[in-house]
Amino acid sequence: MKNNWKKVSSALLVLAASASLSAATPATIVKPGEKEIKTNTPAIMVEGERVFVNHLNLEGEKVTLKVYDQDNRLLYIKKFNQTPVVEMAFNFESAYEGTYSVVLNDGDVIYTATVAVL
Repeated sequence: MKNNWKKVSSALLVLAASASLSAATPATIVKPGEKEIKTNTPAIMVEGERVFVNHLNLEGEKVTLKVYDQDNRLLYIKKFNQTPVVEMAFNFESAYEGTYSVVLNDGDVIYTATVAVL
C-alpha cells in the first residue's frame, strides 16, 4: 500500500511540475513604440509543413503578411487594407529544404510562425 502511494504521489508531482512549466507565461511588458511579438497563436498555426493564417481584423487596420526564407530573404508579401478577416494558407511540402518564417503584422502585434522543410 505504501509503495503504491509513493508511486501515485511521485506521478502527481511530475504532472504538476510539467503543467506549471507549460502554463502560459504572463504577457511581456511592451514599451511604448515597440510591437508585441507572439508565436504559436491561433492567428498563425503550423501543421506539419503547412501554415494557416486566420486573423480577425474588425478594426480594419492595415495588415501585412510576409514570408521569409532562412537567409531572411522576402519571398512573399501581401497587404490587406480594411479587410475584416485575413485568411491564407501556405503549403511548404514541395519547397526547397530550409526554414521559413511567416510574419503577420497588424500594427500593434506581430504574429510569427516558423516551419522547417526537410
